Amino acid sequence: MKILKILVVLLVICNLTLFAKDTNHIYKNLDFLNLNEKQQKKLKKILISHKKRYEKFYIFKQKEEKKLQELIKEDYFDDDKYEDIAEEIEEEAVELEVKTLKKIHKILSKKQREKFSQYLQEWKVD
Repeated sequence: MKILKILVVLLVICNLTLFAKDTNHIYKNLDFLNLNEKQQKKLKKILISHKKRYEKFYIFKQKEEKKLQELIKEDYFDDDKYEDIAEEIEEEAVELEVKTLKKIHKILSKKQREKFSQYLQEWKVD
């Protein structure tokens, strides 16, 4: 049942109707890459894994942002501590992004990577 829920969420994500620059391309829908069946299966695993890691990141980010809020409330603003926490959030986001993109890159052909690169902004972790 849990797998079914994950697949439903994955399908919703892949079928969002938020249009990007190109009207033939839908946000995080990779149909424009014409993936073969083997690539589609691998991508499905990547996206499920990405979703799980993103959920963990989001929890981490919320905790760290609460620390930032507490720093603002203090009588003395510790700019070094604030900067350290903010940088750690950014580093975690970039690490998550890199891991996901590396896996996607591995399954794409050169031509597919060229097309995919045009929509890289959509894969940024916020």
